[in-house]
Amino acid sequence: VQAFQYLLSRLMSLLVCYSMCDISQLDRECFPHLDLAHISLESLQHLEGTSARRNIVLQWVQRLVVEKSRSGIIDIAPPILSRVFQEFSIGYVHMIDANKITTV
Repeated sequence: VQAFQYLLSRLMSLLVCYSMCDISQLDRECFPHLDLAHISLESLQHLEGTSARRNIVLQWVQRLVVEKSRSGIIDIAPPILSRVFQEFSIGYVHMIDANKITTV
């Protein structure tokens, strides 16, 4: 459980960092994030080479939650798990809307 929490917090931190970078048009170094020690170097290099960083990190978060739910690491009732994904979706829509505002 602790490893799941550790990785999830790092991925969410990275997602917020990339979202703020996209909204503000600044470099990633301008926004702090938690250390990325448990994310592979290959994965981080893949992120740096694409413009869809937010999408990829969000998919990693969703995949992590599904994998840990299936393996029993996190025991979440299906309606609550569904709500988790709904909140991810709502948050993503808000990030897109914020990005639209900055490009006007």
